[in-house]
Amino acid sequence: MSRVLILNRYRLQSAAFHRWLDAEHELFLLNCATRAVDRHPEAAAIRSRYRDIAEFDDYTTSPAVTETARDWIRRYGIDTVIAFSEYDVLRAALLRDEFGLAGQGAASAEAYRDKLVMKRLLDGAGLPIVPYRPLERPGDLERFASDVGHPVLVKPRTGTGSRGIRRFDDGPSAAGFDEEQGPNLRDYLAEAFTPHELLHCDGVFVEGRAVFSEVWSWSTTFLDIVEGPVPTMAITLGRDDPRRKAVVRLAEETLRGLPTPRVTAFHIEFFDTANGIVVNEAASRIGGGRIQPTLRRMHGIDLVELAARHQTDSSPESLVPRPAAPTGGFLIAYDHGDVRGTAPAECPLPGISHYETALPRTSGGTADVASSSYLVSAVALGENRRQTSERLLAMHHWFLDSVTSPL
Repeated sequence: MSRVLILNRYRLQSAAFHRWLDAEHELFLLNCATRAVDRHPEAAAIRSRYRDIAEFDDYTTSPAVTETARDWIRRYGIDTVIAFSEYDVLRAALLRDEFGLAGQGAASAEAYRDKLVMKRLLDGAGLPIVPYRPLERPGDLERFASDVGHPVLVKPRTGTGSRGIRRFDDGPSAAGFDEEQGPNLRDYLAEAFTPHELLHCDGVFVEGRAVFSEVWSWSTTFLDIVEGPVPTMAITLGRDDPRRKAVVRLAEETLRGLPTPRVTAFHIEFFDTANGIVVNEAASRIGGGRIQPTLRRMHGIDLVELAARHQTDSSPESLVPRPAAPTGGFLIAYDHGDVRGTAPAECPLPGISHYETALPRTSGGTADVASSSYLVSAVALGENRRQTSERLLAMHHWFLDSVTSPL
């Protein structure tokens, strides 16, 4: 029997470990209180499946989560820790190192979290990446720009949600960044700006290969989102697109080039440039946006479930992808502060599912433009990329027309 500790920030409707993991495993749950067990229709079944459950209001930041985990590992003899949220990856890795448990350790988690460490490893493995440079002293950004040309980008080394990315088009603005950051300059790295189409690959990697993967292209880059109130779409590549195999191959090479654990979910971003496809960033976790519901609708595959089953040897072979449509995708419209009011609770348009809105009712507050902040999102399937795109855009226009402005 294995004793499995689960660190969970997801809604339990989409994190059904009590049903996914084999009965021979004894389960323990540290849960985000906003996803409380007692709010779930299967609350009784969940409570009967877990030996112990603790829930935390300030789950993402509370030191009590880690302290409870330590206590349970000692008290119950827990031998496996499962965590998939970006807030839990490093926390779980540190616990594994502390108690000598199998799985991703802190060195691996840091390699995926620190963009400079990651890029150095990928560069050393001979993988194609965007030109970059660490920022260690004043003038480094200007010197880098003189080598690669303007514009250049600056990114926080350990940022999340695409926050903090900035573009510099000339020397004076770059010098101003040096002065603004002062001793915090080392927390950033610079990258050459390369015109591109943004691609990403999501899946589960087990013992050196991707046991499941899907490849998408985005209609915008993050800079487009920041600069204007445009929606962004991610739609899977067509089955006949030659880039699919190339991206999956490059994803596997990326994961082999990093200190990747035996089993991991992954989300890897690529730039399709005039000179070929290059690796941007990799994450050893589930991707955000509406990747998960799109894959569940399109393939009947849940990446959390597939990774958890492989990590605990809980019959992963029973999960067989079933193509429901040639393409699938999602649209997200971000909060630029220009749309406020009351939105419809449901979307009646054909082909649309997983419609959600977080529309603020009033104009108060500051717009939050980040990859994790959105006004509306939805999933669509289609016979081809064009039909999927048309359905998502129709949903977006319907949403804007349906918002009732505040009085």
